[in-house]
Parts: sequence; structure tokens; C-alpha cells
Amino acid sequence: MSSNRRLRQKNHGVGLPHDLIVDIFGKLPAKSLVRFKYLSEQWFRLFTDPHFIDLHLSNQRRKFPRFVTASIASGDRMLNSCDGLLCVHDTCRIIVLNPDTKEYRCLFMRARGGHVHDRLAIGRDSVTKRYKIVRVFDPDVSKTGQVGHHDFCEVFILDPNRHYGWKTIGEVPYRIDRWSRSMHVDGAIYWFTDEINHLNKTEVIIMFDLHIEQFQAIPHPSSCSNKQRRTMQLGTLRECLCLAQLEVDLQVLNVWIMEKQQQNITWEKLYCIQLPRNDLHVGLGFTFAEHKDGTLVVCSMDHVFLYKQNNGILVCCESHGYGPGCVPLPTAFTGSIVPLYGVTLRQFSDLPITFTEIPIFTVKP
Repeated sequence: MSSNRRLRQKNHGVGLPHDLIVDIFGKLPAKSLVRFKYLSEQWFRLFTDPHFIDLHLSNQRRKFPRFVTASIASGDRMLNSCDGLLCVHDTCRIIVLNPDTKEYRCLFMRARGGHVHDRLAIGRDSVTKRYKIVRVFDPDVSKTGQVGHHDFCEVFILDPNRHYGWKTIGEVPYRIDRWSRSMHVDGAIYWFTDEINHLNKTEVIIMFDLHIEQFQAIPHPSSCSNKQRRTMQLGTLRECLCLAQLEVDLQVLNVWIMEKQQQNITWEKLYCIQLPRNDLHVGLGFTFAEHKDGTLVVCSMDHVFLYKQNNGILVCCESHGYGPGCVPLPTAFTGSIVPLYGVTLRQFSDLPITFTEIPIFTVKP
């Protein structure tokens, strides 16, 4: 029996047909459901039902994501977002936040490590459906870059059972780029390898499977083999992993999408965009997403670029009012009511976090 069918068969005590109630609420924004959640016991049970949460999340993924930034007072490293959850961290703690429900959890890292260059990520195990924080760290920073020196990995499960702690995975067989933003897609975390310290230069992208908790290298677009990591950015489009690569000299942005069928991985070029000028600030990074009207949105630290295929490429460049270095790199974010089993805030100022949403405007035909 499908999860949608099981959900609709439950009696939530409301005077409308169950399927109609589920369909209506399932399409509302997360912030609206948060406001309605405590109006009745029946609605509370519905909005906390795991099947409804998944249904609502599936509907929200079809909408255009928001672009947000977040920074912690003592550090400005924001991780990738996953299903409406954001992470920020400093040298000793990780704060996981759902901005729409205003719920958060504070995780403290183990005494060893705790460096600002730790590689952290959040994702969802596609089998158990549990959310996990993955931490890749250097236990001895003084030996970074030495031949044979390895990073280590540990995982934290976000679960209502507070007895869960950090689980040690062991040595990481790859050197991960410490500046690479992680990307979560379909139960796995993806990173770029370190182009200097990773000895096997043919391995550009590595994957960490959140269920079996193992690393492996995956194929990448052949034309990116000799490209510098700072010109590339991982992202997601159409619920698939994508790689965007900026040809600095030509001022061209190429975007590939990964297609995965069983064990076979192929890449297809999705976009080849001629930029009006080089405003992406190579080295500072950028993120991207697709609007439902077909517009590709590329957001850097200080500009928003909108591209729409309509008898050629219509380009609109807007400044979102911040300067490069003023805010962390934005991330594409989808609202949700995914629970964190933590503390609910009355207002964001109760946390040492600065949360900013960047306005995005569509391109007019």
C-alpha cells in the first residue's frame, strides 16, 4: 500500500473528505501549516504524520526554491540545505535549523578536530528516511597535504532518540576539497576532490552513500577533467546532480546534468550560456536553480543572473544589495515541515544566527 493511500485512509476528524483535506494542506507553504498546526488536535496529528510530511515535501520540491544565506556569530560556514533544513557551524558546534518551523538543534562536535575547514554536510538516508550530518575532518592539521595522510569521517543521526551520538566511520580514502560545497541528491552526498592533495587526478567527484555509509568516486564530464575546481560548482536541477563550469576566458557557463541508471552514470550538457560579462567572481562560488517558467537562476555573493531560452537567451543581471564577502554563499532552499526533535524558537534573534533571504525576480518575456 502506498504512503499516500495509507495517509488518506486515516481519520483526522475533519468534516471534509480525507483526500481533499490532504490535497489542500499538502500544497500550502510550510509557514501556513505551522500557523494552523495547533488550531486543532486533528490538524496537529495530520501535520506531524510522516506520510503527510513526505507528501508536502514532494509538492514543495515542484516549486521554485528560495535562495538564502545564514551565518553563525562566531563563524560563517553554511552547509548545503536538505529538505528545508539548513546547517551552520563554527569550530565546536553545528546548528541545524528549519527556518519555516523555527525549530533547531545544536550539536557539539567531539573534542578532537573542530576546525573551521571541516567538511560537513546534511542529507537524508533514502532507505531509513533519517537525516544525517556527515563530518569529514583532519585529526592532525599539521600534517595536511602530506603523502599518505588521511582525513576521517563521522556521522550524526538526527533522531528523536537523544542517545544517538557521533558514529565513527573511519579513514576517508579520498582528499576532499575543503572549500567545496557539498550537495545532497537522492540519499548521497557529493563533493569535489582536492585538486592539489588528492593524488589520483582522474577522480574529480566523490560520493558518500548515506545508507551504506561508504565513499566512492564517480565519473564526471570528460571536458571538466583539466578544469580548476574553483571554476566549478555542484548543484541540483530536476532532482539530479549537476555540475556548472565557468569558462573564464570565453565567459561561458556550461551546466551538465547527471543521469544515473542502475550502476551506469552519464552526463548530458543542459546549458551553454554566453555571459554578457564576467560577473560570477570566479573563486567565490555561486549556486543555481531552475524556475518553473524555464528560467535558470544563478546566484552569486553579490548578483543574481536570470537566463531564459526564448528565441535566443534573454539575460537580466540584478544586484541583491550585498557585496562579495559580505554574506556567505547563498544556497537554494525548499521550505518544509520536517521535524528536528529540538527546540522551537519564537524569533530568530534568540539564536546567534543571521538568516537572510535573497529576493528573486522572474524574467519577463
